Amino acid sequence: MKVETIKTVSQSVTEETEVKGKAVKKAGKRIGYNYIIVKSLKESQKNDVVKCFYIKSLTNFGFCVIKEGTYGDTKDKHGRDIKDRLIWQQQLHAELQDKVRIPRLLGHFEENGNYYLVIESIKGKPFFKACREKNGELRDGLITGTRTGITFINYLIQIIDLLNTLHKHHVVHRDATSNNFIIMPNGKVAVIDMELSYSLLQQAPSPPFQLGTFGFMSPEQLRTETPTIKEDVFSAGALLLQVWTGISPTKLIDVSLEALVEKVHFFIPDKTIARIVVQCLHPDAPKRPGLSTIYNELVQYKGDLRQKQQRSITNPVVFTKDQINQTIQQAIETIGSPLLADPQKGWFAESNKTEPLNDKRKINKVWYTSFSKGATGVMYLLNRAKKTGFDTQASDLPVQKALDLINTKYIQRIDDASPSLHFGATGIAAVLANAINDGLIEAQTIYFEWINQLLDRDNQNAGFMNGIAGQGIAHLLCSDFLPAELIKERLDRYVAFLLKNQLNDGSWIYKEIEDKVKKRQGFATGASGIIYFLLEYALRYQNKEVQASAEAGLQWLMKRAVYRGNKIQWRSDKNKELMHWWSEGTSGIALAFIKAYSCSDNLTDKQRYKQFATGALLNHPKQVVDNNLSQLQGLSGLGEVYLEACRVFQEQEWNERAAWIAQVIMHLKKEHHEFGPYWMVQYEHQPTPDFMTGNSGVIHFLLRYCYPDKIGFPLLS
Repeated sequence: MKVETIKTVSQSVTEETEVKGKAVKKAGKRIGYNYIIVKSLKESQKNDVVKCFYIKSLTNFGFCVIKEGTYGDTKDKHGRDIKDRLIWQQQLHAELQDKVRIPRLLGHFEENGNYYLVIESIKGKPFFKACREKNGELRDGLITGTRTGITFINYLIQIIDLLNTLHKHHVVHRDATSNNFIIMPNGKVAVIDMELSYSLLQQAPSPPFQLGTFGFMSPEQLRTETPTIKEDVFSAGALLLQVWTGISPTKLIDVSLEALVEKVHFFIPDKTIARIVVQCLHPDAPKRPGLSTIYNELVQYKGDLRQKQQRSITNPVVFTKDQINQTIQQAIETIGSPLLADPQKGWFAESNKTEPLNDKRKINKVWYTSFSKGATGVMYLLNRAKKTGFDTQASDLPVQKALDLINTKYIQRIDDASPSLHFGATGIAAVLANAINDGLIEAQTIYFEWINQLLDRDNQNAGFMNGIAGQGIAHLLCSDFLPAELIKERLDRYVAFLLKNQLNDGSWIYKEIEDKVKKRQGFATGASGIIYFLLEYALRYQNKEVQASAEAGLQWLMKRAVYRGNKIQWRSDKNKELMHWWSEGTSGIALAFIKAYSCSDNLTDKQRYKQFATGALLNHPKQVVDNNLSQLQGLSGLGEVYLEACRVFQEQEWNERAAWIAQVIMHLKKEHHEFGPYWMVQYEHQPTPDFMTGNSGVIHFLLRYCYPDKIGFPLLS
């Protein structure tokens, strides 16, 4: 007979308090005696950070930040864990809180084997976030002295002053990144995250806690040498570079001093500021300037901007098309190298599903097949490269591995295959058709059969990236491999579906959530991609009804537009301004209007479509700079739209804008000592070869920039 054990209240409480490990970070749950969780700010293996509300008495209450350290977690080689770091941080806050603008120490306690540091919650936003919010206008503002530019120079002056004050009290911060300074509502700047700091007076902690943030760590900090104030000077230089460019320092500074000078002089046109940044980032610590020198130069720069004083400018390196062509060939060889392709499995990608690795220089590798993040996207680049005369032999083995993946993951499981253009079967079919036409793979009957099988998939989604609009485009790209009547039959079915599901206002439903209709305007999953396909169909088959449907969609987009001077923007269902990239942003919407312009023979309509396309593309400054280089939502995708605008409108401005992006990408090129050039495209820890978010998409843009008459828009021509 089974005996049931009944716990008393006292037993339950005792056992609960003995549970080791991290506390559950759920709003409303209590930590300690006085603290109620409001929200989680950060969760990681190293430590968690939560915002809490504390009540200690009728007059002593408010918001605070609590850092949790679990005993034994992430021990270093000296046996110290996160608890040791938090105890050290507690000592620093107690010592410095009346001397430097840092969060005040409110307390500390232990519970369930965890250590908790309680500090003041400073109102404001991280400096990194403030920079990102102004990214489209910040660099231009810093160069020309707009109100935004002057505001951010003031922030930088305060940051340098804060670091200098720490040094006067014999403390080196050692993690002076843009995330570790808070911009308060009154415009003041506070410094946070002191756990890696080092006391020069106490020579503690001994040894210093290791590492910090890649891109902001000096060479000597990476070597874990005894800290000096010059570590913070290096970080200050990285911070200045990030603010001026909007680009992660990791993409710029891991190069020779000569190459660093080239990059800095390209991105920072003011000669004095560029010189200071290079000096700060000098690998030899004694050759870095003092913080007072940086402070004085920033104050002088601000004064000169306000008084419109002429200042000396840099003479940046400009790459010729011959040099870009040479880089393209070398990068194509890198695509086939072990840096981006496993010798046994072929091209890899970063997993969408697994947690990131603790080692920030590695990724969880997976082997996808699809166009967007898989092997066939890389094949697509090689198709285009081979067509323009580049040597693609270095990738012969990975191409074969890609064909094997198509067979095992799609053909042998065809009933379960997704119909998505970017993440499924129809995009793979389009790539195979291009590969045969461009001579990348040999024409074989089996591949013709594969193309038909991959295209013939049921789909109930309307959009371009995953839906029927994209499936229709795939059929048009495969027209050499299917009977014309079969293609027409399927396209008619797709068009009928889209017309049936078009709403009276000209839009389409993206999805419904709890009886709420969600609509999107962008190209990847919204109305613009659908309109593009309908325009292409109407043009090919001279169908007035479909043309009218596309025009109704364009009218809906025009009614939703918001005018900002000569710029035209759109807003989401939540009334947030759309981004300005290809996938769901204004440049993708511009692509639909460019297509409408090219398809129309009505001069009035053409002028109106051109106005909307141009207004959408003017949201970016002429010299746009961004950390994201991808096709999906970065500079390569924007550059492709510029090239399309140049081709259709025959206006040189758009080619000049694309040329600037090509220069930015060339200056962000990294060089592997064995395998050749590559790019860190987004925020990945290791380069990947995929098309929409990796190296293949970047190379495709450079290829199209050099050969605009031979290479068209990806997966549209």
